[in-house]
Amino acid sequence: MGGDFAPAEIVQGGVDFARETGRRVLLVGRPERIEPVLAATETAGADVEVVPARDVIGFDDTIQAIRRKRNSSLHVGTRLVRDGEAAGFVSAGHTGALMALGKVVLGVIPGVQRPALPAPLPRRGEGYTILLDVGANVDCRPEHLVQFAVMGTDYAARIFGVERPRVALLSIGEEETKRNDLVQETAELLRGTSLNFVGNCEGNSLFSDVADVVVCDGFVGNVALKVAEGLAEAIYGMLKDEVAAGSLLNLLGGLAMRPAFKNLKRKIDYAETGGVPLLGLRGVVVVAHGRSTARAVRGAMHVAAHAAERDLVGRIGREIGGLGPLAGPTEAGGG
Repeated sequence: MGGDFAPAEIVQGGVDFARETGRRVLLVGRPERIEPVLAATETAGADVEVVPARDVIGFDDTIQAIRRKRNSSLHVGTRLVRDGEAAGFVSAGHTGALMALGKVVLGVIPGVQRPALPAPLPRRGEGYTILLDVGANVDCRPEHLVQFAVMGTDYAARIFGVERPRVALLSIGEEETKRNDLVQETAELLRGTSLNFVGNCEGNSLFSDVADVVVCDGFVGNVALKVAEGLAEAIYGMLKDEVAAGSLLNLLGGLAMRPAFKNLKRKIDYAETGGVPLLGLRGVVVVAHGRSTARAVRGAMHVAAHAAERDLVGRIGREIGGLGPLAGPTEAGGG
């Protein structure tokens, strides 16, 4: 049971989800850590069961060590999905280990060359821009990015209800001439698909209503995501500092703006979306933020439930199969 605030917040989030939806929740981890928390938690109306998993995966563990720890919560959780005992698996643990075990235990959807990790970015007005890949694949070829576009389109449509999602490529300008070789070759391939390809998207447009899905390699995507997260935290912190250190007028203005600040903080809070599915695996696996609170865990479980109910895995399989020569055998690399 991973996450900075495990097991307390994970348990509370699972109990809240079970009570809210009437679904059965399996809490995977060390019983001696989970059961005392569960005993101190109000569980009336919640169908919750503890599934033992005693091995611990460290952040320094090699892929070989991760695979050998078959009694870790990540291993046990993915097996529950594979064996049909769970509709989906949510974890706030080691993302790299989760992706590696997902490939080994669940396998990859036929035709998907590399699974991808998306990130929903809140934008002005309503809705989200889906950015992918954000770290699972640091080196990519054009056909990989085309597949990311397909999977991101299905994610936007199935989970966020976007009709005919617009797809763009992250680049350094809107003009077609402002592309490197990877982006240019990907653009040519995307024009030959049925996707709603709308061209380039600059980094400063990620939070505007320019596209619903923005595609890039995992190196660029991870840098963009971390800059966005850091900037959001910095701006919010600077606003608080200015109000606290300012004049009486600043303090009064801050009090008047408190509802707006709260709404802004809620919108940029990762707990609002809860978690993201690892796209391309043959089962629903959702990554929650390492600092997930009970609210974020509950949200991530809703994402997993929606992905299972709306057949996200099956939809991706059908769409990838329709790519013809752009579908291919799964590759071992990516990270």
